[in-house]
Amino acid sequence: MQKKNLAALVASLFILPVAAHADVTVYGFLSGGIESAKATGNGTATNEYTSRTRVVDHNSRIGFKGWEDLGGGTKAIWQVESSLRNFENGGTNDKGQTASFATRNTFVGIDNADFGKILVGQNDSAYKTFTGSSNNALGTDVFVNTTADNFNANSVNSRGEARLANSIHWFSPNWAGFTLGGSWGVDEARGNDGSGNSTDAKRISLGLGYNWGSLNLATAWDKQYDKGVAANTNTATLSSGKNIAFYSIAASYKFDFGTFIGGNYEWGTFDQVGGGQLKQNDWLIALGQDIGPASIKLSYGELGTLKNVGAGVNGDDFKAKQWALGGYYNLSKSTQLLAYFTKITNNAKATANFANNPIYSNNQGLLNASLAGGDDPQAFGIGMKVSF
Repeated sequence: MQKKNLAALVASLFILPVAAHADVTVYGFLSGGIESAKATGNGTATNEYTSRTRVVDHNSRIGFKGWEDLGGGTKAIWQVESSLRNFENGGTNDKGQTASFATRNTFVGIDNADFGKILVGQNDSAYKTFTGSSNNALGTDVFVNTTADNFNANSVNSRGEARLANSIHWFSPNWAGFTLGGSWGVDEARGNDGSGNSTDAKRISLGLGYNWGSLNLATAWDKQYDKGVAANTNTATLSSGKNIAFYSIAASYKFDFGTFIGGNYEWGTFDQVGGGQLKQNDWLIALGQDIGPASIKLSYGELGTLKNVGAGVNGDDFKAKQWALGGYYNLSKSTQLLAYFTKITNNAKATANFANNPIYSNNQGLLNASLAGGDDPQAFGIGMKVSF
């Protein structure tokens, strides 16, 4: 009898933790590849990134999430997601930054069937969720999580998207195909601008989406308070009473025979520190075709003229464009092969870069690493992705 009781006790030590955590999901993917990359065209050899082979991490990650039923259609929800950034480089990227825990969407919240979700922590803004790279249903970022991804604050398209630390979010349930969302990123630092004025650099995002079968429509707005730009640039800096705002619309449709078409249009306004307001638009068109387990993708985007610049400054010098062509082949439900070619063409003062695995032609390996104006990043690569 004692032996049986001891055996039951030992068994319970293994069974109980599993039962207690049965609602926890572990998820993520590892995606890596090899590519030939360069960034030349600046005209100064010391400010160029000559052609070389790179081993790259395509935004790999691991996450843990779970929920508890509170009754009445309400659940407590949580998530911890971490970047496995640069696993190919020992965890350190080309700016000398290392990966750490909970670097991606990490929050605690409430999910109600009638009201929707409220999240507190760090999460993609409503702007990014509805019209940016987070909207997988929209699908206009056809090479998301690869070097060919062109949706990012420092890229050609979707420059208003962000992941907000110290933030609160609300996302509605689906109401007859419509969804709403809002984000508030609070400013806990409350620093001073260059003139010594106190600032409250909060960030507000709103989004609206609509889905009807294969049709997806979305629009979003994002505003950064007490942020301006230096005269005749699009580089943000703290400035009391100045603001940066973005507006975007997007649409996509996938036909029954596997053809996909989509597009984004975004316009931004930038208050200058010394007065006046700059404007700059960008747009993108994306195409795709499924062929059995394979899919071919093509996208083209442009960052337009910086408008309202001062005398002696050419707004066209801030223009950029990006081509991306490639495809995917699904070996199974969780394993995928990928290949791509992408090129960004920057005018003289433009510094648009890849959203993932950016190229730095100056100060490689340091926190102030940057791409020199007028350099044109390009990459050809192949890779493999395994999801879990």
